[in-house]
Order: sequence, then structure tokens, then C-alpha cells
Amino acid sequence: MKTEIKGCLHVCRGNEEKLRLPGASIEIKSDGTLWINGIPILGGGDDPVIKNKLKELVKAKKFTEIEAKYFVKLGQNENGLWAGDEDNYQNHPAYKIEMEKLKACEIEEAKKVRIFLSSRGWGDYSSLEWSGDITRPESDILEECKKEFETGHDVDSKYNEEEVLKSIRVAKAKHAAPKIKPEPESYGPGYCYSCQTYCFGDCGDYQPELTAKTEKRKIDEMVREQNYGISEGA
Repeated sequence: MKTEIKGCLHVCRGNEEKLRLPGASIEIKSDGTLWINGIPILGGGDDPVIKNKLKELVKAKKFTEIEAKYFVKLGQNENGLWAGDEDNYQNHPAYKIEMEKLKACEIEEAKKVRIFLSSRGWGDYSSLEWSGDITRPESDILEECKKEFETGHDVDSKYNEEEVLKSIRVAKAKHAAPKIKPEPESYGPGYCYSCQTYCFGDCGDYQPELTAKTEKRKIDEMVREQNYGISEGA
């Protein structure tokens, strides 16, 4: 029997996650029931009568009066709940649904951009900008930008349709351009005490091990910290 929860404890009903708790806070009793901070994790379903009854028993700490079928254990439970750790949750239908929702949110979030329209004077206002879904028709975005100029305060430049339209098209092209994934970082043969990173000797002074020179640099830095309260790398 498991004695600890890896990552988080996920509790689902059907294909919907109902509860997520840090695994380190979960106690697994000898009978397999799951507890948190001395309180059992229970499943009473949607029946308000049962839910209120369980709530009152928990409040009074009359745990022995709670029927066994309402306690939650790892795996599928009689009360309709499923519970599992991080690894098991990734094989649960609720995880797939969650990932699909997350991906959809990321796609929608990527559509949101800000277009700089104008700076302002020395007042209390930030620069004039348009923000929104860049995939919408440029005519709609252009009209909204125009309204920003009309309703903006202390704007230091007049509305120029040609310039604004140019900015919209640049933003659209940037959003539509294929996203290039960054290449994984390359690491050198070992930690370089000269440039204080993993390098291939590009710094020209590769020091894989502590030497008298690097020891002196370390001592000098400690002295500077004591004298000025700052580090060279700060």
C-alpha cells in the first residue's frame, strides 16, 4: 500500500477534477483512507442532505459515525470519486480534458497583443495603447484604435490612419509567423570558475577546477561583500 502521494493528490468525479491537494499534506491511514490535517477526505455526492450530514459529523469530529462508503481511498471509490497521485492522474480522462482546455486558453492568450499608439505628456497617464485579439478584422481594430485617440487624454500626437494600420499589419504578421522553438542549451565539459558557468572554454580562461587564481578571486569578492554589502554578480 502507498504510504505517500507523489506530487499532488487529484480527486475526480467522472471526467471532472473536483479537488487538488499537495501530496505532502495527505496522510494515508492504515485502512487506506485519505486524510488532510486530521480531517478525512469524503465523498457525499450531490445530495444536499448527505453533504450536510457529513459536514456536521466532521465539524463534531465524530469520524467513527461516518459510513465507510463515504471515505476516499486511492483509485475508484464506491461514492463515485476517483483519487490518484500525479502519475495516475495523467492516465485519467480528466487530465486529457484539462490539457485540452489549457491548450485552448494558450491559443486564445497568444491572440492578445498590445499596439503602441502614442505617448503622452507629463500627466498621470500611461502611453496610449490598443489591446485585444489581433486575429480580428483589421478594419475593426483600426476603428477601435481611432476611438482610443478620440477618448484619450493628453495624447501628444494626432491620429494617423496610415501609421496605425501599418502597426496593426505588423502585429498581425508577427502573430501569424511560425514560432521557432529555441534550441536546447549546450553545456561545456564542466563548471568554469572563471566565467562562472558551464562553458567550452569560450571565455578564454576556462578553469574547471579551483586554482590559486580562482581562490584569490573568491577571497577578493568576499572582501568586497564585507566592505560594501554587494556581490560582483549582484
